[in-house]
Amino acid sequence: MNKSISITLVILLLVLPTITHASRISVQISGGIEKIPSITVNNMVYFSMSHLAEVLGEGLTWDTPGISVVYQTEQHKATFFINSPFINIDDTVKNLIYPVKIDKGVVYLPARMFIPLLDLIRPEQILWDEDRETIRINSEWYNITDLSLTSKANGKLIEIFVTVPVNYEIFVSEGNWLNVTIPDGRINERQILRRKKGSFLRDLNVFQFEASAQISFRLKENIGKYDYRLQTNPPRIQISIPDTSVVPTPFIGPEFIGPSERISKIIIDAGHGGADYGAIGLNKTQEKKIVLDIAKRLAKVIRKEKIFEATMTREKDVAVSLEERANIANNEGGDIYVSIHANASLKHFARGFQVFFLAPANNDEARAAAQLENAPFLAELNTISDDNIDNLSYILSDMIQTEFQVESADLASMVDKEFRKRFSRQTKARGIDQAGFVVLNRVYMPSILVEAAFLTNKEDENLLRSKNYRQEVAEAIYAGLKRFKSKYEKK
Repeated sequence: MNKSISITLVILLLVLPTITHASRISVQISGGIEKIPSITVNNMVYFSMSHLAEVLGEGLTWDTPGISVVYQTEQHKATFFINSPFINIDDTVKNLIYPVKIDKGVVYLPARMFIPLLDLIRPEQILWDEDRETIRINSEWYNITDLSLTSKANGKLIEIFVTVPVNYEIFVSEGNWLNVTIPDGRINERQILRRKKGSFLRDLNVFQFEASAQISFRLKENIGKYDYRLQTNPPRIQISIPDTSVVPTPFIGPEFIGPSERISKIIIDAGHGGADYGAIGLNKTQEKKIVLDIAKRLAKVIRKEKIFEATMTREKDVAVSLEERANIANNEGGDIYVSIHANASLKHFARGFQVFFLAPANNDEARAAAQLENAPFLAELNTISDDNIDNLSYILSDMIQTEFQVESADLASMVDKEFRKRFSRQTKARGIDQAGFVVLNRVYMPSILVEAAFLTNKEDENLLRSKNYRQEVAEAIYAGLKRFKSKYEKK
């Protein structure tokens, strides 16, 4: 061999990166452990950002195929450039030192360099444990987790959600600021500031001190009388500012709401039934039959292991009113409510599974799903006399239950993760979303609505007609319920 060629080969071998295909690293999230692919390049551990995005209920999209790829959170955008150490986060250039890699279509990032940046653009605390090769997504690190600002018929309600009952102080300062100080508070600043657009707020500030945290609300109207109390189910500080110019119209609900210390009773709601067929597939598959079968399978799995009890809102092909479904859930003392449905769209290419929780819809697709599932209930509500119910807008907005929104969102995330494990190769993962489902409005417990797939898509309809797929849907929901119990049940 030519001597110069030999020297060149030696130099190339020295400068080429040494890639070792490791097995997988761990992602600790929501009381469980996920495994995602990793590689080692010159002793630097890289993780699959493609898979981590799925674990987080999101995904990556190619900006320029083969050149740049985008990861989008609710408020931030990160752009990665293949084989370059430079990335863009919003309008700022960051240097990872180690280049972004792609292997068999999977995007890999250096864990030690990127995880601290991911922590800045996600609401959770995210850490890289190098010794254990584990990404820790730790929402439990914060004890001040979220905020709700609601205009009611008789005033305004501020709720500060905490993980456990806490001590707190409230005072009003110059400039119409209402201040809440929590000793030993650790505040999820990014999540709290997302609520800054409250209709009765001029401004919102958060402060993390060494030994305390403070949230300050600057209200549009002068602060007069206000009341406050600590609620425990879930833990939250409630501050009510009454509007003395109106006579309040109380909503009468059950005496006890929400889960007890033991999470034991699951309410399984098979959507539609009787004359309400729900969505109709291209091959005339009826949603009401599909979801009843899934509901029965879920109940059977639950009753077999005896970790939970199962109560169904319907066990036959019969119509069940909104009031009856809510009464079954609340009067039975349910701890979790799962409503099972199959989706539909005028766009026949639309497909995939999705898990919803109750909150105002964020996008047109969520609004469309809610409109589809709400339709029979809205017709029912419109037949009720004014003596028994207030106007529809009051039902859909003012009475939306916020007591269990944090837990419901977490439950939705856990069920979605189980779906992704099983079905991502069979159909599309559409992510977690929120919308104003009437059936979830009336139940006083953590609750989700599952859309198992699209009956109006040929491939999805075939999946739904498969007993194996329906069984897997039931088992995925059950696995999510067990994860939720493990995280939230009081020991």
